[in-house]
Amino acid sequence: MVVSNSGGSTTSAEATLSVSSADGSPVISRQPTAQTVSVGAAVSFSVSATGSGTLAYQWRKDGATLSGATAATHTLAAVTTDDAGQYDVVVSTGVGSVTSSAATLTVSSTSAVATHAAAVHSAMETFLGTLSTSQQGTAQLGWALDSARRWSNLPASMVARNGVKWGDLSTVQKTAARSLITTALGDTGNALHLGMQAADEALVSTYGASSGTYGAGHSYIAALGTPSASDFWLLQLTGHHFTANLAMGGAYASPTPLFLGVEPKGSFTLSGTTWDPMQAQRSAFANLGAALTAYAGARFSKTYGDVLFGANGSGSIDGSCPRSYASVTDLGLAYSSLSSTDQALVQTAIRSYVNTQASAVAAELLSAYLSDSALASTSVGYAGTGTVTAKGNYFRIAGPRVWIEFSVQSGVIVSSDIHFHTIWRDKLADYGGKCVS
Repeated sequence: MVVSNSGGSTTSAEATLSVSSADGSPVISRQPTAQTVSVGAAVSFSVSATGSGTLAYQWRKDGATLSGATAATHTLAAVTTDDAGQYDVVVSTGVGSVTSSAATLTVSSTSAVATHAAAVHSAMETFLGTLSTSQQGTAQLGWALDSARRWSNLPASMVARNGVKWGDLSTVQKTAARSLITTALGDTGNALHLGMQAADEALVSTYGASSGTYGAGHSYIAALGTPSASDFWLLQLTGHHFTANLAMGGAYASPTPLFLGVEPKGSFTLSGTTWDPMQAQRSAFANLGAALTAYAGARFSKTYGDVLFGANGSGSIDGSCPRSYASVTDLGLAYSSLSSTDQALVQTAIRSYVNTQASAVAAELLSAYLSDSALASTSVGYAGTGTVTAKGNYFRIAGPRVWIEFSVQSGVIVSSDIHFHTIWRDKLADYGGKCVS
């Protein structure tokens, strides 16, 4: 109470009013509150409650119990995008319990990701400005998940692609397109894209494949949704053995689903330049496979002729959303069961895919995939002999979000050899988070 007169005022000491239920079961007096933070920030949720006896707390995220979160305050030291969701707490005593209201944790994209999205938008506008009116109509599509799913690991002559065709672009247009791709993917991703185009060109010039089906010209660029510096849209880069679905301005910055395959499988020379597009991924899984053979529990009981969740839906395009990850019961070995040396090999394999992206996007995704909590729920396994040199070998890394498959298959054009099919998916962020229930 504040007591005052003409000479001034004074405030009394505080008196606490505690409200309890009639039977002593807990009553929540202060609910946890919603918060919005950036990736890497710390955040705490707190609750205040009264009740007879000792109060017990159990925090939950999206209805699932959080291990070790049994205090009145739950703190996340370094937030990742994987931490976004609904948080509540069950407060209990010996005579009853009560559940708090849910507090939403929103994890915003980092400023680096926002800056990256704005730069990609600018490069896209420049590219579109070089196109004719009819080409612009081909390059720009309205956003629809069914449209985004139109990519395949088969040549474009067999399964049609979205967007404008590389082989139909002028020199000026290709220069703007290359600038767009470099901006969107970064230098490493751009080099990968160039290498994939070169590999398809080598199938024609070195191995005699038809230029009507294979070659660098059979790559495509499309914008799904209206390109924007801040709102959601999707840049789709696709072709025979390369597809990236680069989400801009949405809930998640992600290039997934990302398909990488290559034939010829390794190093080759084209017009005096030596290429080896998937050297990083091939080496990472070769090293990981050699290590996994020492663990009896790492070998799958099944064999796999191709990746499970590639473009193997109806019409040889990407399958329906969401993907049925829970239906895969062949899980391999827990990451926690590996030695620290072999755990590092798993992380290297994950990085070999994520680091094909611009640094801002890669940093955000790696913070989610390689956090202690994510790795604690990650598994790895193989089928075959653990090598990348023979048909039938297969590898999979599966985490709470990350899903990577690497499959060794018979050659198609280079029929005496092998070639690779691989897929990187994100259970939350495929197509910018549009592929969830």
